[in-house]
Amino acid sequence: MKKFHQMSQKKSLRNVQVNKLLSLNIVSKLDSIKLLYLFITVLLSGAIISGSLTTDARWMNWHFSRLGEGGMTSAIFFNITVFISALVMFMIALSLSNIVSHIPKNKDVDIGRANIIIYRSFTAVTVCLIGVAIFPFDRFPVVHNICGYSMLMIFMYLCISAPKFLPIFSKAFYIYSKLVILSVIICYTLFIVLNVISLLTVEFIIFTFLYAWLLLFVKGIRQYSYSYNNQKNTLLNE
Repeated sequence: MKKFHQMSQKKSLRNVQVNKLLSLNIVSKLDSIKLLYLFITVLLSGAIISGSLTTDARWMNWHFSRLGEGGMTSAIFFNITVFISALVMFMIALSLSNIVSHIPKNKDVDIGRANIIIYRSFTAVTVCLIGVAIFPFDRFPVVHNICGYSMLMIFMYLCISAPKFLPIFSKAFYIYSKLVILSVIICYTLFIVLNVISLLTVEFIIFTFLYAWLLLFVKGIRQYSYSYNNQKNTLLNE
């Protein structure tokens, strides 16, 4: 009986190790740039198709979340695409975490801290996207708004703190990060204070700025990781 228990433990340990290797192999094959393209494709296709199917034209004067309200076929389709985009965002989190973990330790970057911040931030965005998908604004306005604005706050945090926890980008990237923050302030001032633009316009402008920021963020991490490892391999071969 004791021998059987030991054999069972060894088998379980082997299964865990195999599962870890399979997970690492899957993650290593994830292309973060292609995943970002997939993310925007899923979201845009969901908005366009849902917008063309819905009979409620008020969403064009209100906000994108209106497309997910009412329980109609168009709303269900929109919420499903948002949910799928959340899964893609989680894959982006895994891919970025994998890339950052392969950056060798150096005096410029605290790799462990940067990895934790990036993984947790993008995972939190994933949870928020799921919340937006399963809690439509018409039935769960408070939860929906918490999830939506939490995503914005997470990206604002990354824009502000990136120079501290990941000082690997060009000056142009950090300037653009400040422009993103400025655009958010201006848009909400025009919407809330002056009431001259709609929330839909605010969402479209901010989403465009943030998606461009995401592309630069991911490309910067990839380039730094690959160039650093290539330099290290060149030095080792000399």
